[in-house]
Amino acid sequence: MDELIPNHELVLERIAGLDGDLTGWVVFAHTIDGYAAAGGFQACAELANHNTASTLTELRCALFFEARRDRHSGGLSDVQPAVRRLLRAIRAMVASEELE
Repeated sequence: MDELIPNHELVLERIAGLDGDLTGWVVFAHTIDGYAAAGGFQACAELANHNTASTLTELRCALFFEARRDRHSGGLSDVQPAVRRLLRAIRAMVASEELE
């Protein structure tokens, strides 16, 4: 796993951009252990599957789950809409310093 980064150390420059092919989003997604932070696989899956993430940590957990979904589908799942939505929300929270 890549280096874990706590919310209070996030900076916009290290968060994958929304333009083009989303290069770097998987690396960023793995800067949190979403399963541990959400309270397990099922809780993490629910955040991603039901679009219920509202805090920065929950949004990052959902993004982590999308990375795992993409990996385990062999890249055959279309996670881009969810990834773009999550990255947009994460970037907005970091920009406004909502680091909970």
